[in-house]
This record gives sequence, structure tokens and C-alpha cells, in this order.
Amino acid sequence: MSYNLKHLATLYVLIGLLIFSLFLQRSCSNKIIKPQEVIKYDTIFKPVVSKPTVVTKYKTAKGKDILIPGKIDTVEVKVFEQSVDTIKLKMFVDATRIRSYTTQFNKNDADISIYTETKGELLKIVPTITIKQSKVKDVVFAMYGGIEVYNNLQLSNPGVKVDLGIQNKKGDIFTGGYDTNQNIYIGFKKQLFNIKK
Repeated sequence: MSYNLKHLATLYVLIGLLIFSLFLQRSCSNKIIKPQEVIKYDTIFKPVVSKPTVVTKYKTAKGKDILIPGKIDTVEVKVFEQSVDTIKLKMFVDATRIRSYTTQFNKNDADISIYTETKGELLKIVPTITIKQSKVKDVVFAMYGGIEVYNNLQLSNPGVKVDLGIQNKKGDIFTGGYDTNQNIYIGFKKQLFNIKK
């Protein structure tokens, strides 16, 4: 009777260690994601002017009808045409002033900055893209647990084996186990090859 209680107590201790190691492994996850800037580049795009599909009919101050390709602000053109020279100069300077704009987009996987320059028309667009990469930290320590059920070919010697494994930084695993037939196991596992996609 005490022989069976000793086996049962050992089995419970090993199962408890196995459960503890599973919780420890989940709490110490080896994949810590950290954003890292890995590539940054600038590209200057020269805008392509599309052919106007609209033609604007405009009546000048002298009553002459003219056709202007594209969309225009006819009210502002009328104000310009009827203004004195100082107002015309101010409006011309305002229409030909070089303006620059920067728009930022920050996402989880990339930061995008778009610089735009205009002078009455679009002069250039310069996107700056910073791509972020997820960095996975290397495993320093890991613990594994396992359970096996075994028997011989005659099915006359059944048993249950539990074991624990400790993995080092190199990926080598040292194991120790115990089974219900009072056998103690000590082992070592080394990775022979690894296939990655």
C-alpha cells in the first residue's frame, strides 16, 4: 500500500511541476515585439497634368467671349480684370506664391510623411516612408514539460512517464523524467537542423 502511495505522490509532484512550468512559460513569452525603423527612403514625383475635360466660357470686361481649357474661378478672374494695378499685383503674387505642405500618417507598420509644394499648380510631391519591423528577441531560457504513456509488445508492462526539459540560449534541451515503474530518465536533445520559411 505504501509502495503505491509513494508512486502516486511522485506522480502528483511531477504533474504539479509540469503545470507550474506551463504557467511560467506563458508568463515569460519569448516573442517581445518592438517596433524598429529599418528602411527610410525619399522619392520625388513630378506631377503629370491630365488633359482638361472641361472648357470654361468666360466673358471679358469688354464683352468678348473666350474659351479657357480647364476649371477656373470666374469670379476671381473678373475681380482681377477689373482691379487697379496694385490689387492686380497683389493677386498675381498671391497666385504665384510657392507654398509647402506636410501631411503625416502614423501607422503600426509604417510612418508616412508627404511633403507637397505648389505655385499656382502642383510642383512636386515627396513622400518619406519609414517602415517598421517587428523584432523578436532570442530565447534565453525556456522550460518544457511532457507526459508519455508506454507499454511493451506483449502489453504486460504499462506505464506513465512525466518529464521536464530546460532549454538554454543555444537551443539545447536537458530533460529529466520519472515513470510509474520507478525508472528515472536523464536526457539531452540538440537541434540537428531547422527549416524556416
